[in-house]
Amino acid sequence: MTAAAQTRRYPPGPSMLGALAGMRAGGDLARLPGYLESVARTYGPIASWRMPRGRFWMLDEPALIETVLLAGGYDVVKGRGLRRMRRLLGEGLLTSDEPLHLRQRRLVQPAFHRERIAHYAASMIDATRAAADRLRDGDTVAVDALMNRLALRIAAATLFSADIDDDADAIGAAVTEAMAVFPASIGPFGEVLDHLPFHPTTRRFAAARGALDAVIYRLIAQRRSDDADHGDLLSMLLRARDEDDRPMPDALIRDEALTLLLAGHETTANALTWTFDALARTPAAEARLHAELDAVLGERDPVPDDYPRLTFTRDVVAESLRLRPPAWILGRRVVRPLRLGDWDVPAGSIILMAQIVTHRNPRFWRQPEDFRPERWSNGETESLPRGAYFPFGGGNRVCIGESFAWTEAVLVLATLARRVRFCALDLSPVPLDPLVTLRPGRRVEMRVQTRRAGVCV
Repeated sequence: MTAAAQTRRYPPGPSMLGALAGMRAGGDLARLPGYLESVARTYGPIASWRMPRGRFWMLDEPALIETVLLAGGYDVVKGRGLRRMRRLLGEGLLTSDEPLHLRQRRLVQPAFHRERIAHYAASMIDATRAAADRLRDGDTVAVDALMNRLALRIAAATLFSADIDDDADAIGAAVTEAMAVFPASIGPFGEVLDHLPFHPTTRRFAAARGALDAVIYRLIAQRRSDDADHGDLLSMLLRARDEDDRPMPDALIRDEALTLLLAGHETTANALTWTFDALARTPAAEARLHAELDAVLGERDPVPDDYPRLTFTRDVVAESLRLRPPAWILGRRVVRPLRLGDWDVPAGSIILMAQIVTHRNPRFWRQPEDFRPERWSNGETESLPRGAYFPFGGGNRVCIGESFAWTEAVLVLATLARRVRFCALDLSPVPLDPLVTLRPGRRVEMRVQTRRAGVCV
């Protein structure tokens, strides 16, 4: 150890044993967000502690978070969690580093231009209308399953011009299985498991990946066979050429297509599930949402041009993303030494920025634990510092589908909530399942009730 390393000072933080116990939470991952929040509230805007794999830094200060999010791709890279997700997603946008990430992002970006999203909006509404037509007054539905199937159908239709209803159950089961084995993958023996093909965890993961690959490669093969330009993401990937005029390899097309299919439905489905759960628990917010839908839409479903007029509907989504952000934590590994405030962060450090923690910091949010959509339009958030709210990340790695996700969430919510309300059958708190995304820890079963039938009973 160098003399500089021996004398280097670090911010206060928990002991290694305390952090190990807290972050593993006795095997109960639902407790991890609470532990990280306790670290932030105990030690302040920046905390640091040793772990077996290196030193961790926890940020709960918007300016510092913004510094990291804006850092160059050669200064900080994705944390170990997302790097381990390469086993499933390969070198897609979510997991790749520079220079591949920048090259692929430039290629994919046109699929998410404003004009494209306006075109996608009609498909979003059509898919939601079809789902709403199948709901009956008095039905009991698992809202999480309903939102997953709907968001998957929207992602496939808009990005791949494909109908994958027949594959929805297989995709959902494969994603759930991959998420279930993810904690073992990032555990201390995760890399060892990669070399044990007959280990149950490794076999489960391989089966899940195989099921997803079968769907994606079939879509690629079908599109290659007709050679038509459908004007969607898959067409762009298939027609892409590198600087030597070579097409993109099928393996890389697979990585990007799978990344955007999964990211494009998993996060939005979770966001909508948490939104309907919050509305069922907050009658005043639900009533105000219904009033806006009645005023803007009357007796019709929304059309794409209604999106900017649904201001409170957007506020409802924004508040849901604050309290239950599907992307609930970001990790970065420092490649080159980084200055954060008064502290020098050495190379090799791991930086954690937890949206679910910072989005509840009472320094920036009034009544931070309450679901209050009105805070987004009553002036409370006008002076919110950058980095205090980052449900889609930020900087050069900001979610490429952010505008797509906002449009989808608002229009799906408006289309469903105009027709029906989802009444909670169990008002006990839904536990968290904080894996790669923030899933509900149990089925969110609710009763369908026609809007005109009055309040939930």
